[in-house]
Amino acid sequence: MSSAVPHSAFAAFASRDFTLLTINQCCLTFAVLIQEVLIAYYLYQITKNPLILGLVGIMDFLPFLVLSLWGGYIADRFNRQRILQISFSFAIPLSIALWISFDLFHTQTISANLLLISCLSILFLFGCIRGIYSPCFNSLRPFVVPEHLYTNAATWTSMCWQASGILAPVIGGFLLAHLDLDITFSVIVALFLSGSIALWCLQKRDFPQIQTESVTQSLKEALHFIFKTKIIFWAMFLDLSSVFFGGIIALLPIFAQDVLHIGADGFGLLRAAPAFGALVMMIILIRYPPKSRPWQIMLIAVTGFGLCTLLFAVTRQLYFSVAVLIIMGACDSINIVIRQTILQLIPPKDMLGRVAAINGIFVTSSNELGALQSSVMTRFFSVIPAMLMGGSLSLLCVVLTKLKTKDLLKFRF
Repeated sequence: MSSAVPHSAFAAFASRDFTLLTINQCCLTFAVLIQEVLIAYYLYQITKNPLILGLVGIMDFLPFLVLSLWGGYIADRFNRQRILQISFSFAIPLSIALWISFDLFHTQTISANLLLISCLSILFLFGCIRGIYSPCFNSLRPFVVPEHLYTNAATWTSMCWQASGILAPVIGGFLLAHLDLDITFSVIVALFLSGSIALWCLQKRDFPQIQTESVTQSLKEALHFIFKTKIIFWAMFLDLSSVFFGGIIALLPIFAQDVLHIGADGFGLLRAAPAFGALVMMIILIRYPPKSRPWQIMLIAVTGFGLCTLLFAVTRQLYFSVAVLIIMGACDSINIVIRQTILQLIPPKDMLGRVAAINGIFVTSSNELGALQSSVMTRFFSVIPAMLMGGSLSLLCVVLTKLKTKDLLKFRF
């Protein structure tokens, strides 16, 4: 493991290929989120059925969940960079097909039902691309920056996701409100095209490859590695437990309406607060990376996340609630950066794709299942007891993790 090396906040961008990957990442995030805003808005306007909004998410999530493990296998078995380039290129014709579908509907060439089927089918294919793209992208990054810059690169990657997540829906809403559908789709296609060009400009490189031909055997090897490697297993456990028990994003509409009585504007403020906190903390982490005692810092951050859940449950003031959510987002961003660095630094290079795929499934599933868990708890116990129980269980998981990982407290990058 490398010792700490002083570097500037922009050190990772000295790598041309990391810069290209970041351009691709930003183009992808903006394009996908603007497209999601467009699809959700227009399909609801056409159908007036709120169930459609759930279907939009499911049609992207399910193929990602199914294909991620296979995507991790092929990333390690073949040239992950070439697979990344080819898989991402399919986003361009899919987006054009979506554009054509909406144009055909507006010219009354196809019915609303056919438009709905077309949109959901295309979203399903986008989910398939994501299932292959995600493990290839995450396992490629360690090959384009040196080890001592892994933390810096992970921080920039996470910050780009957060910034894009804040700005893209706003831009999407502006495009829909002030410009026509064709211009909005042309922006989306241009973003996908730019992201694809960035990937095809990457320097050619070779990768270590696994020798086994069996998908099942190779995935068993990756799972065995995760379970026997204490720092990876407990890092994933911490993230899963904190989001599963302590995640409160799904409950914010209930809290805004029934507890704080703040309406849509206040809800928007609550919804944006965690992302703002995460973005600010990541800017700090770029300058001051958590290389000294990162495991101890991670435990403190997840503890802060759980405490914020408890505080949010008992507060009745809007601005205090916003402040708590900002701190919560900041704590979560520390957890993300440290976990991503661990997942790049510890696994063997020929196992990065599979480990990234398994981690991606854990992260995505914990978000989805956490939202379901909090909703079910709220249904039976009401929103405030549900938050208090979730925060308490999250803190208990931190205590368990600390007891099991005392030997990792002095670990450093």
